[in-house]
Amino acid sequence: MMKRTRLVFLNALPLNSISLNRFYIDVRRIDIETMNYIVKKAKSTDSEILNYIRHESTIRLINSLFGLNLSINPGLYQWQEGDELLIITLKKPVRGQEAVEVTIDDLDMFYAYVSEVCY
Repeated sequence: MMKRTRLVFLNALPLNSISLNRFYIDVRRIDIETMNYIVKKAKSTDSEILNYIRHESTIRLINSLFGLNLSINPGLYQWQEGDELLIITLKKPVRGQEAVEVTIDDLDMFYAYVSEVCY
């Protein structure tokens, strides 16, 4: 039986979450249209959609833009083969302050894919 693919929302790319000794990461900055395509593809292929973002206003925006029902997740992400990563960060975060309202213009968006390097 084929393993279900995962689309994972992150606010950062924690390298210690990748259990491989040698790996390659392809990271690309993306726009809202590309993100929309990736989310639609994941939904149409019944991929598991996971969230590890704890910023409430960012989650509200993601849910409204893509018709999702993600919740804040304080857990730690652990990489699995085949994961597609959407990394969403605030362009200008302010330490110790919670942004109440976030718009798409406040965000930087990245797509990442991790693969094992074989020598």
